[in-house]
Amino acid sequence: MAFEHLRAIQPRMADELERTALDGMMPQSVLFSGVPGSGRLTAALEEAFSLTGENEELLSSERVAYFASRPFRPELRAASELFLRQRNDFSRRFFIRTVRRILLQYHSSIASLHRESAGLKSRLDIIEGERTVFAAASAADELLLPIERSGEYDGNAIERTVEAISQLMTDPVLAVGKKTAGATIDEIRAIQDWLSEGSEEKAVIFENAEDYTEGAKNSLLKLLEEPPMHAHLILVSAHPGRLLETILSRVRKFTFPELTPEAVSAFIARRFMIHGRFSSFDEFFFREGSGEDEKSAMDGYISDYASALIEGRRLSDEREEEIFSGLERMDGFRYFRERLISSLQDGLSSGKITPGRAALIWRSLSSLLDSADTYNMSIRHALDLALREVADVR
Repeated sequence: MAFEHLRAIQPRMADELERTALDGMMPQSVLFSGVPGSGRLTAALEEAFSLTGENEELLSSERVAYFASRPFRPELRAASELFLRQRNDFSRRFFIRTVRRILLQYHSSIASLHRESAGLKSRLDIIEGERTVFAAASAADELLLPIERSGEYDGNAIERTVEAISQLMTDPVLAVGKKTAGATIDEIRAIQDWLSEGSEEKAVIFENAEDYTEGAKNSLLKLLEEPPMHAHLILVSAHPGRLLETILSRVRKFTFPELTPEAVSAFIARRFMIHGRFSSFDEFFFREGSGEDEKSAMDGYISDYASALIEGRRLSDEREEEIFSGLERMDGFRYFRERLISSLQDGLSSGKITPGRAALIWRSLSSLLDSADTYNMSIRHALDLALREVADVR
């Protein structure tokens, strides 16, 4: 049965995609949209590997390319910690798939475009005579091979391997050395040339193309207008309304509903034997992948920021910088946002916030966060503006 990974969290969407494929109605270009954590990328990967006839289990194929636009570090930390702690087959596969999902960005067709240093340290400083992000990705892939082939989990060997991979996964490596999100104009042109070669089925996943530069969006549009015969193009989007209308008109759309906390918690309990209530996968990744110092810091960030909103005051410049720098270091803005909203709801329920003050906070915060989503403004900037706006109104 197809879409097994998706079926575990979104059975209705798995059935819909499977029926569409079996009926021969799956077009060359599709759009999977929904909020983060709704299974869009899981579906895109299973779709891509199915269409190319490749084995999807360990996410290794030269016939699938992925242009990512998401924070990888929270999930990578959680996958590493779970593997080291549980040492079972599922945590092993979860770790391998998490790393391989990052490495799918490193397609040979774009290798010549990326020669930047990976920022590697000490003994990892030189890999095969190079310091490029592609060299680091290749080294990480090689380190995964023994874990793939063996069901043995010798403590020291596994710890050394996980630590070595973690050292390789620097910020430049996680983002292919780029500062802009997703695919660039040159990358889309290079991938189009690759798609046009030969007669094998190939697939490309473009994540959050709404965040691409205007030039990259236009290059993607040209590819969608005339896709090579054996090419399959899969767009994954959190905000499809920000995509060009001409792009939307050239894809078949599948909308993924948001998962309930109960569905997330049930999935985690089945797969990891970790019982509790998780509001989202972001919360799960943070709680399982962070140390006590990071958890304590996050609690402090939430408390101080929420208190400032409630009391209508500004944080000191030093504390505000400490909070936002800490969230950037953790890749924790999505989880912070989730916790902040929950904290404010608790404050209203307990009477800590008056209804009038609550209305002001919700109006300002919602408007600015919606603007961040709509206009690709950074969450950090939106949160900073919310503090200033609410503090100015009594």
